[in-house]
Amino acid sequence: MKQLLWVLTILLTLIFSACADVPDKKYLVATQFYIPQEINEPVSNEEHFYDVKAPSSCSIKQQNQYVYDALHDSYLWSDSVANLDSTSQYSSPEKLLKMLKDERDLFSHIVDLKKVNRFFGLGRYNNFGFIPFTIQLKSGKEAMAVVFVYPNSPAQIAGIKRGDIITKVGNLSTTSSNLERIKKRLKNKKRLTFTFWKKGKRYKKKIVKYDYAVHTISHVKIYHIKNKKIGYMVFSDFIPSKEEEIDRIFKQFKSAQVDELILDLRYNGGGDMNVAKHLSSLIGGAYINNKVSTHYLFNSKYSYLNYTTRFNEFSHNQLNLNRLFVITSKRTCSASEQLILNLRASNNQMEVIQIGQETCGKPYAYNSIGLFCNKALFLINTKAHNSDHQMIEADGLYPTCRVEDNIYKAFGDREESSLKEALYYINHNRCSTD
Repeated sequence: MKQLLWVLTILLTLIFSACADVPDKKYLVATQFYIPQEINEPVSNEEHFYDVKAPSSCSIKQQNQYVYDALHDSYLWSDSVANLDSTSQYSSPEKLLKMLKDERDLFSHIVDLKKVNRFFGLGRYNNFGFIPFTIQLKSGKEAMAVVFVYPNSPAQIAGIKRGDIITKVGNLSTTSSNLERIKKRLKNKKRLTFTFWKKGKRYKKKIVKYDYAVHTISHVKIYHIKNKKIGYMVFSDFIPSKEEEIDRIFKQFKSAQVDELILDLRYNGGGDMNVAKHLSSLIGGAYINNKVSTHYLFNSKYSYLNYTTRFNEFSHNQLNLNRLFVITSKRTCSASEQLILNLRASNNQMEVIQIGQETCGKPYAYNSIGLFCNKALFLINTKAHNSDHQMIEADGLYPTCRVEDNIYKAFGDREESSLKEALYYINHNRCSTD
């Protein structure tokens, strides 16, 4: 299976602004509690991962050897991987990978194959349906704030909204010392009771986890401001099975004849780059038709596999915009970042105004995955350049206009800080702080 895979799988950090009368201006590190894995279709175990043959048995010894051999074969930093006489000192392939991968690699990992297929093969989640981050209240106590709620999820059905404050998960207080235990509960428990706090009062909600269909686009709006029509959409995941969703929304934008587009990627951790390319092609249209999108480069052993992709040809729903507004955060990663960098390339004659915070910094991809013992090895083996041969820096892409994420305002609310800044720029052609 040779397809381009982009994924965010680590605990990222994000700093939130104090914008209601709840949190102080001291902030804790935010924590992501689910791990998205991106592939194009349901997959099963394969015989080879590049030149590495799948293990003949699933003993820890053979699993370790498989991962070790892959690190020395197709891994982007294969030349720097330590040589071992034996892999027996590691109790699992996951621990071996963690210890041997390059220090620049925050993304390679191993995942249960069933989870991979459920999400990217079937387009379904199985979680509570919200993203929480830790905050510090004015009292000095710690809590968690809900920053994103997935459409049709258990959390949405239970009435949870962006900005809700959680003080307990089960009997565990939402303190930094309990984060790992909370993470395990959210992952392993099917039902949990959450304690919320609002205006000095506490209340509880019991939420039951279930499978639900992924909706990658939410909070779609068209604003009429002065003589302009401005499209807005929140995009959470680049999944191949959801391209029809994209086309449907862009048909609306095209019919409305929008003059500007605000693409909210602040909680988009990546996905399939072909989907990002499809989205880019609809935005830029005639400005980028069939121009170079991305150059993909392998390690020295597999350099003959290097290849280049181009933006799509004409589509009836393309907007033909030469300017795009993108809202970003530290959780904007991978394919989301590459979309911005690719559109900014000089040959495209497009302006991309970035609102919010710097992105996570991931210029790498998985061009295939290693399948063994009902596990999926996501091993970085490709780096990406745009048509100017620029690469995403490790510290991410920095915003044109810096704005803190106002988690106490709903998406699409014109007073929400990031959207408000984008609308200000459209009206005045500059940042509000300039």
